[in-house]
Amino acid sequence: MKYIKPYNGPLRIWFSYQNSLAEGCNRLSKRLSKIVSELPVSEQTAKLLVDMLLRLDGKLCRGGVDDSDGTVGDFIEETVRVLKEYAELDFSCVATFKVLEGKETCFGWEETLLEFVR
Repeated sequence: MKYIKPYNGPLRIWFSYQNSLAEGCNRLSKRLSKIVSELPVSEQTAKLLVDMLLRLDGKLCRGGVDDSDGTVGDFIEETVRVLKEYAELDFSCVATFKVLEGKETCFGWEETLLEFVR
């Protein structure tokens, strides 16, 4: 998560920033894949993923992270797909999606998960 940070520098180093952002998402994605594959599908695991998504979304919406190339957004979409699979495998995971009710995210990714609640 430390690689997913706001950009405050001059234009000449923006590409370096984007590379750092991509590296952070790649690391998160690799770790997420490894960790999630080793964790049981459960409400507790789903809660961890939802909390992580909310933290990332906060960094995008209010934290000044520039995701103009979509790197973080793609990672969020990948994680939402994992959570959808969790909900299909274990319906108790849907309870963790209720925390998203009334929240508005940058990309509207919460709507996909809230469909399970409604």
